[in-house]
Amino acid sequence: MTDLMRAIIYRGPENLNVENVDLPKISDDEILVKVKAAGVCGTDIRIYHGSFRVPLKPGRIIGHEFAGEIVKVGGKIKDLQEASRVTVRPIIHCGKCIYCMQGRTNICLSRPTLGYEYDGGFAEYIKIPAQAIQIGNVFEVPSSLSYEEAAITEPLAASINGIERSNIRADDTVLIIGAGPLGLMQLQLAKLSGAKVIISDFIEERLKLAKNLGADVAINPKHEDLLALVKEFTGYGADVTIVAVGSPTAIEQAVKTLRKGGTLNLFGGCSLGSTVTFDPNIIHYGELTVTGSSGFRPIHHWKALKLAGTGQIKLKPLITHTLPLERAE
Repeated sequence: MTDLMRAIIYRGPENLNVENVDLPKISDDEILVKVKAAGVCGTDIRIYHGSFRVPLKPGRIIGHEFAGEIVKVGGKIKDLQEASRVTVRPIIHCGKCIYCMQGRTNICLSRPTLGYEYDGGFAEYIKIPAQAIQIGNVFEVPSSLSYEEAAITEPLAASINGIERSNIRADDTVLIIGAGPLGLMQLQLAKLSGAKVIISDFIEERLKLAKNLGADVAINPKHEDLLALVKEFTGYGADVTIVAVGSPTAIEQAVKTLRKGGTLNLFGGCSLGSTVTFDPNIIHYGELTVTGSSGFRPIHHWKALKLAGTGQIKLKPLITHTLPLERAE
C-alpha cells in the first residue's frame, strides 16, 4: 500500500478534480476501508451544481454510498476484522440531542456525515471515524451481494425509512412519482407491504423496469393524464402518494392525487430555495397527512442488507452504469 491514493475532490460548484491525495491515517479506534464500489446520489448532483442545502467545503472528498473491504483495523477495535466486506451508514448522530433521545437519530441536531463534513467514499480508501463505529454504523455485507449492490443498500435504507413513514396498509393503493432507483426501491418495498402500486415517470425504459419489478400500473405523464388514471384505478384517489423526485411541480400535482384521509410523503429532496404552491384547503378539508423522510437510522440499514441479501428486494436491475474514478465529472 502506497502513501497516496486517487480521490474525487470537490473544488467548488461544477468543479470536481480527480487527484492524488495522502492515504488516510487511522487511530487506534478507527478503521480503513478499501472502497470497492460507490453510488452516485441525487445529493451528490446537487453538491456538484452548488444547490445543496448546506454549502460544501471545497477540498472535500464527496460520496456517501459505498462498500468495500476493511484493510486496517485500529488496535482498540475488537469486533471488526481485516478482510471483512462492509458498508457504512454515513450519518454520524450524536446520541445526546432531543431527537436522538427519541430514537430519531436520522434527524439528529448534529449529524455530521461522510461525504459532507467528513471525507467520503469517492476515493480508493476511506477512514471510518471512531464515533461511526461506536454507534453501530459499520455493517458486514452478506456474501450473496456484490459490492455494487451493497453500496446501494444505503439508499435502500433511506427508502425503508420513507415507506415506514408513509402509513401503508395491506391493500392500499400507493402512487410513486418518479421511477428512478429510489422510486423503484420504494415500489418493491410497497409491494412487500401488500399494496397495489401505480408509478409514474417520463422515461419509458424506467416504466418498463417498474412493470418487471411488480408495478400494477405504469404511467408516463408526458402522454397520459396522471390524475385521471389514478382516479380511474382507485375510484377515490391514492391512499398514499410518495414523491420520489426533487421536483416542486411534482409535489404540487401529488397533493391532488390523494383520496380524503390519504398520506403524502415528500421523499425526494429539492434544490435549495425551492417553493411549492397549492390550495391548503385540499389538506384541510381532505384531512391529509403530509410528511417527509430524511436519511435513516441504523436499523434501516440492517433491514436493507437483510432484504437485499435474501433477494426480497432486487438491486442489480437498478445498476445501469459502472464508471472508474477518472470519469467522475
